[in-house]
Amino acid sequence: GWDYDPEQVGRSLYDSLKILGLGLGASEREVNLAYQRLACLYHPDKWDQTHMITGMTLTETTAHFQLLNNAQSFLRATL
Repeated sequence: GWDYDPEQVGRSLYDSLKILGLGLGASEREVNLAYQRLACLYHPDKWDQTHMITGMTLTETTAHFQLLNNAQSFLRATL
């Protein structure tokens, strides 16, 4: 997986970018595109179609989706 601290997603720039698969210096456009792609993959409503790809349970998927939302909100306010 990616090297981020779930506790810091939505709090730290580094971890919020890392969960999106991005590095420091990513543009707002890159953040939006990465978020949209990952949100589609990890949205709990899509779990039936994506759990074979992600290997996550519905509970794990829901938690990861919430982290993606936290990252997006933080980055929208920060970048």
